[in-house]
Amino acid sequence: MTRSISLRRALPPATAAVLGLGLCLASSDASAHAGSSKRIQAELYETGASLHVEVDAVDAAVALGLGLSIEPGELDPHAALVSSWLGRGLRVDGESGPCAVSPTQPELRGEGPDATVVLELDYACPAPMGTVRLHDDTIFDEDPAHEAFVSVRRDDAVEAHVLRADARSVVLGRTPRARETAAAFLLEGGRHLVTGYDHMLFLLSLILGAGLLVRREGLRPALRDVAWVVTAFTLGHSLSLAAAALGVVALPGTAVEIAIAASIVLVALGNVLRPQQRVARPWLAAAFGLVHGFGFSSVLGELGLPTAHRVLALLSFNLGIELAQLAFVAAVLLPLASLSRLRGYQRYVLQTGSLAIAAFGGLWLVERSLGL
Repeated sequence: MTRSISLRRALPPATAAVLGLGLCLASSDASAHAGSSKRIQAELYETGASLHVEVDAVDAAVALGLGLSIEPGELDPHAALVSSWLGRGLRVDGESGPCAVSPTQPELRGEGPDATVVLELDYACPAPMGTVRLHDDTIFDEDPAHEAFVSVRRDDAVEAHVLRADARSVVLGRTPRARETAAAFLLEGGRHLVTGYDHMLFLLSLILGAGLLVRREGLRPALRDVAWVVTAFTLGHSLSLAAAALGVVALPGTAVEIAIAASIVLVALGNVLRPQQRVARPWLAAAFGLVHGFGFSSVLGELGLPTAHRVLALLSFNLGIELAQLAFVAAVLLPLASLSRLRGYQRYVLQTGSLAIAAFGGLWLVERSLGL
C-alpha cells in the first residue's frame, strides 16, 4: 500500500515544483508570451535593397526614452528621431562596403498595445553588390528576448530568417540549405512552445489529474492516459497548424487568442468541478488542439515559409513544438507522481492548482476580449 505523507510537512516544497512553475510562467505582466518582436520585409535589387519595418510602438518608445508607448499624434514630433534610430540600427552591407540608407517618414498604425510604427528604408549599395548582410542592433539591448522576423523576396523566391540578441545579422539573398532551414524552424518551434505560457499552462491543466490516477491505479495506467491525451492534442494542433500555414484556413488572430484563453479556463475548471475523472478526455484535447494550432501558426505567419523548403520548414517547426512539449510533460509527470502520495493532493494540488491556472486564463480572456 502506498504510504501517505503528511500534507502539512510535504506540501510547501512539493507545490513549488509544479504549481510554482505554472504561476511563474503566467506571472510576467500577465503576458501569455515572452519577448517582443518586429517584422522586416526585405526586397533585393541589382543596386540595393529596401526594408519594410514594423516595430511595436511600445518597443520604440522604450528604446528612445519616450515613455511606455507612442500614442496617436505623438509620433510627428519624434519622426526624425525614430527614422534616425532605425536607419542607424538596421544596417545593410554589400560585398563592396556599407550601403547608404534613406529612411522615409514613419507612420503610426493602430492604437494602444497593438500600435505599430511602420517605416520604409531604402539602401543604395556600391557595385558590385554581391551578397547582402543585414545587421539589427535595435531593441535587443532593452529586451534580450526580442526577435526580428525577416522575410526576403528576390524575384519569385522567398526566404525566412529570425534574428535574436545572440544572432543579430544574416546574409540575405542566399537560399539556405535544407539542413539550415530544418534546424532554424525546429529551434523556432520549440522556442515558441517554451515561451508560449498560455500553451504550457493548458498542457499542465490537461495532465494535472494524472496524480490521482497514479494513486488509484499506478504509474503505468497514468502514463497511458497521458500519452493518449498528449497524442490527441498533438494531432489536433498539427492539423490546424498545417492548414493555416499553407493558407487552407484563415481565422482572425484575436478570435484565436480568445479561444485559447477560454480553453485554459474550461479545462482547468473541469479539474476543479470533476476532480475524480480520469486525465482529460482525448477528444477534448484534440478539439482544443485545433484551436492552439491556429495560435502556433501566427508565428509562421510572421516568419513566413521559405519557397525553397516550404514543407520541410513546416514539418520542422511542428517537430520543434512536439519535442518541447514532450520534454515539458516528462518534467511535470515526475513531480506529479511524487505529489500523488500526499493525502491532500486532490484539494491542494489538483484543485488549487487548477483554480490558479483558471484565474490566469480568465485574466487573459478578459484582456484579449477587451483588447487590453
